[in-house]
Amino acid sequence: MKYKFGTALILSSSLLLSQSSFYVNAEEKSNEQTENTSKSISFEQAQKMNPKELTNLLTDEDLKLHNKVAEHQSTELETNRNTNEAYQNVNGYIDQNNIKPSAITQDTRMNSLPKYDYKSDKFIGVVIHETANPNSTIDEEINYMYNNYESAFVHAYAGSSKIVQTASSDYLAWGAGAKANPYFYQIELAQSSTFDQFAKSVNNQAYLTAKMLDQNGLKPSLADHNEGTGTVISHNVISQYYGGTDHTDPINYFSQWGYDMDQFYSLVQKHYNQLNEASDTVTGDTHTVASGDTLYNISQRSGVSVDNIKELNDLSSNDLTVGQVLKLK
Repeated sequence: MKYKFGTALILSSSLLLSQSSFYVNAEEKSNEQTENTSKSISFEQAQKMNPKELTNLLTDEDLKLHNKVAEHQSTELETNRNTNEAYQNVNGYIDQNNIKPSAITQDTRMNSLPKYDYKSDKFIGVVIHETANPNSTIDEEINYMYNNYESAFVHAYAGSSKIVQTASSDYLAWGAGAKANPYFYQIELAQSSTFDQFAKSVNNQAYLTAKMLDQNGLKPSLADHNEGTGTVISHNVISQYYGGTDHTDPINYFSQWGYDMDQFYSLVQKHYNQLNEASDTVTGDTHTVASGDTLYNISQRSGVSVDNIKELNDLSSNDLTVGQVLKLK
């Protein structure tokens, strides 16, 4: 992988910096960081705006500061795979083989990266990238990113056997150009050499996408068929509707495995629904009443009837108070 800053290219064949020197340089740079994104708009307001409205809010200083893009070797990368080869349905393969997402880990170097605020206060969606490098492992990609973070960096990487968060979700990353960086969480997909690895890796990327949307209370919506407006967006559509970059990933790489953004979005929806089903289920002997809880929905989520909940807790009405602890057994 190589990275782009303005018109300067840093080739992936260049020697990597030692990890020890990285820490020193990162610390020095963090002490020098005085600029930041211009005053943010509200998270709620940003969610209602289209790409043109969002980009028009960025100042010249914002565009200069965040004009960084993870530059791939080629947007139409040639590989040894026959792109016309017929593959089985990826999402069906994931279901049939009961493939589970990998655990999410965090790289210990993540806190040494620059910390710039989102223009939207919090990220309003997730950009889907892929590394465009069939000869590099996820660990090599991550190490290269940290050694060249001044040119570009992303929030996370997904591979066939791991999910690694590389930058804090509290701050923006530099991977999708000056006009999108201030608004999105960004995930790179490490390339795979087999169908099984691809299925596992894209399952991990979709899972992390769903997890991060859920973190910010965002519901999945595909921007690729909605003129760039949505919470799940390919780098390709960032190029079309935000500008500041000309990348088309992950479209070509996905197509090499018989995959596309529609199928990826379906996988994100599946994980999002599973996450929310799990979080909505009430288990245990007691339940602490939260905002929005009613006796009826607690009953539905716990399997305990309303009458039994009222009897167990000596309730004479259906009124509940936030923080109230209810016995369920």
